[in-house]
Amino acid sequence: MPFSLKESELKAGVKLLDGRPFYLSLEGIEKLKEEEVIESLLDRLDIALKFNEVNQVSITLDRFFTKGSQLLEKKYYFLQSTTIEYYKRFQLEKMVANYNRSITYEQVEESRIDAFLSMWELCSKDSLNSPSKHSIRAQYEAMKQEIGKQYKTSCFRIYWDDKPLGMMIPIIEPGTNEEGRLFYMGILPEWRGKGLGTPFHHLGLALLQEKGATYYIGSTGTENKPMQQIFRNNNCKPIFQAVTYVKERP
Repeated sequence: MPFSLKESELKAGVKLLDGRPFYLSLEGIEKLKEEEVIESLLDRLDIALKFNEVNQVSITLDRFFTKGSQLLEKKYYFLQSTTIEYYKRFQLEKMVANYNRSITYEQVEESRIDAFLSMWELCSKDSLNSPSKHSIRAQYEAMKQEIGKQYKTSCFRIYWDDKPLGMMIPIIEPGTNEEGRLFYMGILPEWRGKGLGTPFHHLGLALLQEKGATYYIGSTGTENKPMQQIFRNNNCKPIFQAVTYVKERP
């Protein structure tokens, strides 16, 4: 039987992001509290890995839930990243996409997706956040599986004075109606360090608000000081420190 969360796990607040066959991503296993319940969940994930249902499982949990980290390490998960999550509620502020007239954007049609993926590849180079082991094409295909039909209206190329600046993918988090996230955002290497990150991110928040998001959750690595400053510049507040553990198919 394919892996799925039990009703009791869903009620507790565990979240599953389904990018099969590339990945399964879980958040909030610390809400299960009881060690044997968490172990049962991990055993079911092991079965999904063993029988080639999925290539990789990632689990994100509270950095300070040490018992959970110990259980994951016992099950041969390895620590991939330590991150800080940020929050912003949009009702308190109307985001304006064109508040800086130098920045423009276009939605990418599916027929032009190859060029978009090439830009994504360039934007991912030398990132301060932990890189994905999946190819950009695999990440795109998994995203389509994870977020459903909204992928068709979620890919944007961004320009500065009509020159390519970067790309972003604003989405409504699956399973919610109002939670905005940036599945990915990246600036081309030649534009980094020029103070453009704040208006770039501001545009992403505006696009999320246009999609119907009433709040935003974003995250970045604890070592990524520039991105942390961008969050602060755009009035996003730190709310949570997390660790992400990964296990791959044998």
